[in-house]
Amino acid sequence: MAIQAVRALLPQITSLVYDGYDKGRFMKSDDALRAELGRRCEMLARHAEKLQTDAHTAEYKSARKVLSSIIDTLHIFQREIQFSISGSNVSSHSGIGKLKSKAIKKLVKHDSETLQSMVDCTRLVNAVAEKFVSVDEDVLIGLISEWNQSITRCRNRFLERNMFIDGLTKR
Repeated sequence: MAIQAVRALLPQITSLVYDGYDKGRFMKSDDALRAELGRRCEMLARHAEKLQTDAHTAEYKSARKVLSSIIDTLHIFQREIQFSISGSNVSSHSGIGKLKSKAIKKLVKHDSETLQSMVDCTRLVNAVAEKFVSVDEDVLIGLISEWNQSITRCRNRFLERNMFIDGLTKR
């Protein structure tokens, strides 16, 4: 069921992502997942840059600073995705490719939730962009802070996936 949910959410990457976890093609599946997460980070950074330009035009200095911080966070997240423990085909990580089916199921579910979190971040920034012109700076900072917290949750969720790769499937 989790695999079907991810396929419905992201049909363009599912052929690569969830075909390989249980058939010894872990690196290909992992690369596809990380590529999608990286693409979404880049998209969110572009949203933040646009909002930062709008904040500058509206002379919202505090909002501009918060958005600058979000852009930095997204770039850090992209690097974490790029250089994650399983992010290299020459990785010496002992857990890669040796996951039990129970751990694979939990990893699939976790990855599905991570992707959904990124979709939710995108929806949130779109809501911020829509309200940008109709609210004052204090309200805008509150909305941007909520978005920032959502990004942080996604980032933490991604970092948790090493727990599944290591076979530590209990939280």
